[in-house]
Amino acid sequence: MADWSRITRITLLSLLGAGVIVYAVWFYYGEGGLRDHNRLRATFAEQKLEIARLELQKQELSSYLEAVRRGDRAALELAARRYGLVAQNEYLWKIVPLPTDSTNE
Repeated sequence: MADWSRITRITLLSLLGAGVIVYAVWFYYGEGGLRDHNRLRATFAEQKLEIARLELQKQELSSYLEAVRRGDRAALELAARRYGLVAQNEYLWKIVPLPTDSTNE
């Protein structure tokens, strides 16, 4: 004769085990699961590095701008050469060569 309590217990444990396996697969591969979490964590770390780099660049440009405001000649020369900035009493000239016409040669 069949022992129904033992069959029920084995069935429930099998279903519980299958449920745990399905949940583990969903937890790892599902939307918002562990893989998404790891990807978001890596993206967050990259963004923190980018923010730190931009903050450093901002500090360097702020100190450079302060040197321009003070009238530092080296900073003014660099501003004129690199960024095309000129003072109120200066003019900026740009020489643009004309394209060569191959039919006139």
